[in-house]
Amino acid sequence: MERDGIIIGGFVHLSTALTILQKNLERVKYDRVHHLNLKNSEVLVMYLFYDNPEGLSAEQLSRECQLDRSLISRSLRSLSSKKLITCPRPSESKRRYGSKLVLTEEGKRLGALLKQYAKEVEAFLNVGIPREELLIMYKTLDTLCERFELLNRESRALKTAKKEEE
Repeated sequence: MERDGIIIGGFVHLSTALTILQKNLERVKYDRVHHLNLKNSEVLVMYLFYDNPEGLSAEQLSRECQLDRSLISRSLRSLSSKKLITCPRPSESKRRYGSKLVLTEEGKRLGALLKQYAKEVEAFLNVGIPREELLIMYKTLDTLCERFELLNRESRALKTAKKEEE
């Protein structure tokens, strides 16, 4: 593969493309929502809450967002202090990480705004790309994620085995 006269391999191309995508995604999110006083992780959490009106637990959020449990906990504390989410069954708060949380009325209003922003960005990005190609891209990204996770598990297992041999 050649880009700007430089020959690059698939791994470097993938790594560079993902870095550029991530940087631009974070900039777009910031530009759209910085006035709402939300951190990037909170935007994703709010979006998921909006799409799941029956509520989500911190554990479900962590799994869906692929964010560390501590970051999810901080995001939930922040969103709760901003009165954007609530626990409909306060008695569940003792087992907090498994408790379902839902959007408040203010959270629903903000969630609708975030959903609108996301639709606008998605519509802009999808211009000129046939639906079939978008579906293939998302499927390919899912497969790459799965393969990287498998590779990382194998690497950790090898490291553990080497430590045990020593």
